[in-house]
Amino acid sequence: MKQYRFVIIIFLVLVVLVLFRSFSGNSFRYDAARWAEPSAMGSNLLTVDQLSTLTGEIMLLNMGSEADLPGSLQDEAVNVSPESVTDKNTMKLIRKHRGPVLLLSDDGSVSARVWMVLSEMGMKNVYILQIPGSETD
Repeated sequence: MKQYRFVIIIFLVLVVLVLFRSFSGNSFRYDAARWAEPSAMGSNLLTVDQLSTLTGEIMLLNMGSEADLPGSLQDEAVNVSPESVTDKNTMKLIRKHRGPVLLLSDDGSVSARVWMVLSEMGMKNVYILQIPGSETD
């Protein structure tokens, strides 16, 4: 039995790690097809004209865009780098917010990647804001 003690200990540690990963609230969701569907259908894309259809207070995450926005959006924008969106403080801010979250970047692929990460982390009501004439359009 002593010869198997090391193997049993490693096995138990692995089981604990797998269980921890499975039940952790911070892990990504594994149904990627379901999370990517709004992106494929385009239902996660909004223009400035469509903002009036949203209900609740809007949070705009500006990831380096210099686009001209309506005054209320510009004043309330939260400026973050794409790399810091998943930081603890930014995630806390997003999770606390009860209305729609808009992502804005001069590079559409950056907004799309951040949208996918947030969606996989279980965030709902997240949209990509398209500005006419920009690369996100």
